[in-house]
Amino acid sequence: MNLYSAVFYTDNLEEVVSFYRDVLGFEVDYIQDGRFASFLLGSGKLGIKYKKEEREVPGHQTVFIEVDDIKDLYGRIQEKKVTMGKELVEQDWATNFSILDPDGNKVQFLERNN
Repeated sequence: MNLYSAVFYTDNLEEVVSFYRDVLGFEVDYIQDGRFASFLLGSGKLGIKYKKEEREVPGHQTVFIEVDDIKDLYGRIQEKKVTMGKELVEQDWATNFSILDPDGNKVQFLERNN
């Protein structure tokens, strides 16, 4: 099995699309104005949906993204002055850090320790 996509919810689609595209440099897959955006992440996708239903609560989701050269990415992200969720930490299984998007959703980046 492979994860096809994960979805975050937002009250401000334009701001969040700008964050993922312009600040983090994620590649846009699809944008439906005012409703939905999708970003390519390897073989999967991260969707951002404008909140419409009661269960779609912005700021309560987390996605884990595996990367190569996490220390370089960490340095580049620090230069962008985004809100950090967790500073860079080396653990037994992976080196990782997290940031918060404009809605407060957590984006956790990790590089597995082999």
